[in-house]
Formats: sequence, C-alpha cells, structure tokens
Amino acid sequence: MTKVEKRSYGVDISSFQGTDLLAMGRSGAKFAIVKTSEGLDYRNPKAQAQINSARNNGMMVSGYHYARFSNNANVAAQEGNYAVSSAKQVGIEPGSYLACDYEQGSGNETGGNREENTTAILAFLNTIVSAGYKPLLYSGAELMKNKVNTAKILAKYPNCLWVAAYPYKGATNTADFNYFPSMEGVIIWQFTDNWRGMNVDGNINLLELETKKSVSQPANAPGESTSWIDNFGDKWVKEDGTFITDRPINLRKGAKLTSDIITTLPAGSVIKYDAYSRHGGYVWIRQPRENGQYGYLVCRQGNTPWGTFK
Repeated sequence: MTKVEKRSYGVDISSFQGTDLLAMGRSGAKFAIVKTSEGLDYRNPKAQAQINSARNNGMMVSGYHYARFSNNANVAAQEGNYAVSSAKQVGIEPGSYLACDYEQGSGNETGGNREENTTAILAFLNTIVSAGYKPLLYSGAELMKNKVNTAKILAKYPNCLWVAAYPYKGATNTADFNYFPSMEGVIIWQFTDNWRGMNVDGNINLLELETKKSVSQPANAPGESTSWIDNFGDKWVKEDGTFITDRPINLRKGAKLTSDIITTLPAGSVIKYDAYSRHGGYVWIRQPRENGQYGYLVCRQGNTPWGTFK
C-alpha cells in the first residue's frame, strides 16, 4: 500500500502492544506507525514482527523515534541518524514517514527555551529528510502550542504535524471533530489512547498519506537499481553498510540455508555488505568478494539480530 485516503483510521504501537495486529486491521486501521527506536541506545524488540503483521493486514507502515535530545541540536542530529539506521533495519525504507516523538519524560526535557527546542527538532528532521524519509513531528497539542515554534517547523516541512489531543476518556471508536485542536499543519490527529477498547492509540489522517521515494534522495545512475528480484524470487535492496557478528555465522555461496558454506565467520568478524534481503524468516546480507563473486550470511533471525550494524 502506498496511499491512504484522508479521514482513515490508524494506530501507533510500541513494545507495550503485542505483535498481532489482526484485530486492528479488522477494525478498520489503514495505517500503523510503529516505534522503532529511542534516544541513542534503544530499539523496539517487537518492531519487526509488528511491521510484518501490519503489512499482512493491509496497513501502510511508518516509524517513529522517541526523542531524548531535549534542546540539544547536536544530539538531535545523532538521534536522527540512529532513527534512520533503526528504521532501515526493520524494513521501513526511505520514502516512508518517520516521526520524531517529542514529549516530556523518559529522559527528554521540553521545559527549556522554545526556540532552542525548535532548532533541535529541525536538526533531527533535517537528518531524516536528508536520508530520504518523510518527516512527522508528534507531540501533545499543548506542548506544541507552548514549547515549539510550529510555524518555523511548518515553513520548512508543511503539513508534518501529528498532534495528540483526547476529547474523551476510555474506549473511543471514532474521532469527534467538534473537539479537534485548532492548529495549522496537522496531517494526523491522535484522538484516543484506547481505540475501540483495544488499549492502542487511535489516529485519523486529515490529509492523504502517501509513501514514495523522496526528492532529496540522489538519483540513480543510469542502469543502477536500488532493488531487484533474484533467481529464487527473493527481493534484494541495495544498501552499503558494516555488520559485526556476535556469534559464529556461516558465510555461504547463496542466500539459502542449503547453500554451500564458504567458511564459518567467528564472533567479532567485520563484514562490509552492499545489499540485504528478507526471506524465509531471516535477513540476509551480501558481501562483495574477489573476482565479482559474493558471499551471503544471515544477520537476523526473526526479531533477533546476530550482531550489530555500523
């Protein structure tokens, strides 16, 4: 799914929710915004399974990062890079929405200078946009009105606000626009923390949601593709990176558990890779080798990484 019509319902979820989104999909959720990361040292361990379930139930998937940078623009840029890396690891690719969750608590201090808060938020958003993501800024209506210069945010990134304001307590099925917070630039309204009694945040989009490749991404060179299907029907995505194994892993001649083993890499091996693929319950990466040959290894089984990425 690449588009969601306006006035559609959606959910946002974190590790507090489960990994089966079937009931949410059956209740009419058309999009899911999944927490992928927080600060500089946390990744949602359920994110991959939640994303898979959302897609299997016909939802557009986006990600969000819980900010801990307060009003520090340098840390905000670092968190932006961490958010991008985390989103990519669970298959939220450039061209998707990626939100900055900016609220008080859990190590984030919003009580400082309004303009310094805004500068830090922009540093985060600039970082994710430069990586090709579509920016969203999430917070409560009161905090946005009092501690963030949303006009400055919207001047650079129009219609990027995802605002929380709850007119009712308890289970809420539909959005009551008689209580919509009066704000410009809102694309998504989070109107309840207990949508249809499922103890999940309920949202409605005011504008059409669309995921596509960002114009900020460099154009491909002639003949270069960012993804392709191999001879086994598995999709590969071009990505340059470094993976450090945390256990012995077999390096194989193909991306199948039945493929011939080239060698067994010991824990601590540093692997440069140029592409990845998700299939058969594993994430595989491809290592360029001599004479145009490649080696393949598993870097993740289900939600469990077999090392770290740089």
